[in-house]
Parts: sequence; C-alpha cells; structure tokens
Amino acid sequence: VLQLAILAIVIASVLQGRWLDAFNGTIVLLLTFAPAMLEHKLQVPLPVELTLATCLFLFASFGLGEVSDFYERIWWWDLALHGVSALTVGLIGFLGIYVFYMTRRIRVAAGWIATITFAIAVSVGTVWEIFEFLMDWYFGFNMQKSGLDDTMTDLMINAVGAAIAAAIGYFYVYKEDSLLARRLIRAVAQHNNK
Repeated sequence: VLQLAILAIVIASVLQGRWLDAFNGTIVLLLTFAPAMLEHKLQVPLPVELTLATCLFLFASFGLGEVSDFYERIWWWDLALHGVSALTVGLIGFLGIYVFYMTRRIRVAAGWIATITFAIAVSVGTVWEIFEFLMDWYFGFNMQKSGLDDTMTDLMINAVGAAIAAAIGYFYVYKEDSLLARRLIRAVAQHNNK
C-alpha cells in the first residue's frame, strides 16, 4: 500500500510538472525494494517487518515530510525521522556484527559490539548531514532547513538513536534477550548459523 502511495505521488508529480518530486519519488520507490533485493542477493531471510519499517520511514520522509510539507508544519517531524533512522541503521549494523558473533567468526565483549553499533549509526547519520550540506551548497536545495542549527540538532538526535540501538545490542548479547530486537535478530542469526 505504501509503495502504491509513493507511485501515485510520482505519477501525480509527473502530471503536474513537479520534476524534482517525481525524481525524488522514483528514487524513494526504488529504495523501498532494498530489503527484498538484499535478501535475494545475500540469501539471508529478513523479517517482513524490516521491509515495512523501510517503507514507513521512506513514506514518512518523502510522502509526508517533503510532499505534504510535514517538515514545515510539524516542528518535530525531522527530529523524529532522524532518531528512527539512526535507531534502524544501528540495529542493522548490530545485526551484521551479531551474525559474525553468533557464528563464532569473531569473539568480542558485549561492550565492543555496542561501541561498533553506535559508531556505524553515527557515521551514517554524519554522512547524511554532509550530503544535505552538499546538496544545499551545489544545487541550492533547502535540505538543511535552518542551517547549522538543523545540522547539529540532527547529529545529536542521530547520536541518541545510535545510543539506543547500541544499548539494545549490548543487552541482547549480554543477557541474550531483548524484546525490541528478538525476532529480527533470531531470524537472521538462525539462518546464518546453518
């Protein structure tokens, strides 16, 4: 349904001559298929929740944030999306590390796994902020709505989301349990343990 909604936005944008929205919408639509392509390419089963989370995030960012102007109308919209994206990227980074941990390819303490998880999420968030700056600088976009304040606030929110992902990863490894991550981690780890 979300993919069809994004497709409808792309078609409406083309019909109305809003070429930037049409281009961005096409990229966003392609990104909604990323989990399925990753699953096929890596031969790793991913829970359907990952695809749903990806589609929800991309629709919230593009369909609601950009096209419906939620970034301007709802003051916390950008902050919420940055926090959720950092948490999601952190959990995906943790999964990558945890697969190696579970299959005994690496042996490290839970604290190091949490540190690497945090570093991955913060790094991705930082690269995104650099991308926003370059788009604004070279092409005159307005991705950094309020300049330095926007960038620094986004980086701080990214760090909070990354810290939450790191904590979930830490407690999962340390106590071998975490309600938030249990199904996703077990599905990936069990497949890769075969």
